[in-house]
Amino acid sequence: MTRSLQGRLSIGLSMAIVCMGLLAGLAAFWLAFDEAQEYQDASLRQIAVLIPPEHWPTVEKPVATPPDVDPDARIVVQALTTSQPLTAALLRLPMHLSSGFHTVNVGGQNWRVFVRPVAPGKKLAVAQSTDVRSDAAFASALRTLLPLLLLVPLLIVFARYLVLRSLAPVHALAQAADAQNAEYPEPLPTSEVPEEIAPFLRAINRLLERVRLLMTQQRRFVADAAHELRTPLTALSLQAQNLERAESLAECKQRLLPLKSGLERSRHLLDQLLSLARQQAAVAAHQPVDLAAIARLVVEDLYPLAEQKNLDFGLELQGAVWVEGTEAALHSLIRNAVDNALRYSPENGEVTIRIRSDSEEGVVEVIDSGPGIPPEESHRVFDAFYRLPDSAEGGSGLGLTIARHIADRLGGRITLSSRSDRQGLVFMYRQRLITFP
Repeated sequence: MTRSLQGRLSIGLSMAIVCMGLLAGLAAFWLAFDEAQEYQDASLRQIAVLIPPEHWPTVEKPVATPPDVDPDARIVVQALTTSQPLTAALLRLPMHLSSGFHTVNVGGQNWRVFVRPVAPGKKLAVAQSTDVRSDAAFASALRTLLPLLLLVPLLIVFARYLVLRSLAPVHALAQAADAQNAEYPEPLPTSEVPEEIAPFLRAINRLLERVRLLMTQQRRFVADAAHELRTPLTALSLQAQNLERAESLAECKQRLLPLKSGLERSRHLLDQLLSLARQQAAVAAHQPVDLAAIARLVVEDLYPLAEQKNLDFGLELQGAVWVEGTEAALHSLIRNAVDNALRYSPENGEVTIRIRSDSEEGVVEVIDSGPGIPPEESHRVFDAFYRLPDSAEGGSGLGLTIARHIADRLGGRITLSSRSDRQGLVFMYRQRLITFP
């Protein structure tokens, strides 16, 4: 069957009209045919009542061409008596016919006969050939059927016209969508659309709004990324120029240190940008993942950074904690949280990772001894490239952005709070547990 809604509606309505037309035509034909038969029976009854006795043909009054025979309707009127045989001009009807209607075969032909008693031993019979009756009833019923047969094609054309008119708003919406600016999509109009299409159109408008928001965020992200990359690259260029002007090997080595530090920061920024891009484009299927195993890998990866700052870097586990996701995404989430904690914690501080289950949720806690986050900044720190004012660390401002994006995709949630026992920040990630052997 055609996938076109317009085609399906047209074909469906046409088939329904044809089927209903045939059923209605058959019903009308049958009713008209039956009504014509009843009308003919009524005519026979009226003739039997209205014809005077002097016009009754009998054996005593034979006629060569009886005046009571209608050449068109073939109606025969005659008296039924038992005294003498009937003449050749009259029907040889059985004498024992009772009052009322009968269908009698005379000479190999069926006749519809109405018998009326008029005196003891004497009856009046009015008869008509059933062939003539059927032909007349058929012609009458056919005249009733013809207008309906002519109406069916008109109804099909009208139904197609109605389908086209009803789907016209859909075509108008398609044209409006095609005319949209791809870079700045606007909601489609909903004022002139049918009620059945309105929910679908509102869903499309919500999707367009999300697309517009994502495109705005993407443009802002690209602009911020260009700005963030231009600044370190400019600094690296100046440091390279200073390195060229070094007059001694000792001075060259001294000027090489900030260059190496700038290169490391640039590398970290590029890694974060690539990580965010991978997470935004990720379509990998979810599978059971053990948060404890992921945390161990993160500790192994970042232990050298903690050792450089002489941090008390610990991992507390309560056994396997299974959630649904991807190893790459959860590894990136925990690594970014721990990386931030290590970078912002002062030397000789502490960073602790706790993996536990709480009711029906798996919990990841990263507890540091850094400066923490002011309450008024707790929401802005998730924005791309945002860094706290007067922050001593030159991070990329993307770690928490990547973590929030992963949490939203996996159905988890992130909260940031201050430590209750001392200065520091508690990063907490929660996600629903799954049962896995």
